[in-house]
Amino acid sequence: MLCPVECGALPSVAWPDRGLSSLSVLPTPSKIWEKQRYSSIYKIIEDYSKQRHAQKVSNSLLTSRGLDCNEPNLPLDPRLWSREDVARWIQYVSTTHHLPTVHLERFAMNGKALCLMSMDMFVSRVPLGGKLLYKDFQLKLSRALYS
Repeated sequence: MLCPVECGALPSVAWPDRGLSSLSVLPTPSKIWEKQRYSSIYKIIEDYSKQRHAQKVSNSLLTSRGLDCNEPNLPLDPRLWSREDVARWIQYVSTTHHLPTVHLERFAMNGKALCLMSMDMFVSRVPLGGKLLYKDFQLKLSRALYS
């Protein structure tokens, strides 16, 4: 005996209070499932999804390698950042997210020292935007550690 789905029919929902005896099979017109009839629509959808996927892959490659036109060219591992790299990163994040001016002398440290800082330490140095700086740094650090 063939499964109802193999016959081109979709099963209906069984009512919980009536048990499996209420399960019936509803026939569906075979024209709905003909791929040949709708091949142009399938082709349009497939082409669009391929273009979107290729665009996402190229964008993720550019940003993961630091090749975005606005992002400074920093080492991928934040533990290897120098004081100048930290200053460039802070300036980039503050201008990108429209943060108030960040005094760079509060972050006169390298990337290893940033790794030792907690969120409270970021917030004490930058009250408006410290959490954002901390989260951005943690994302960069986790990408370096786990990829």
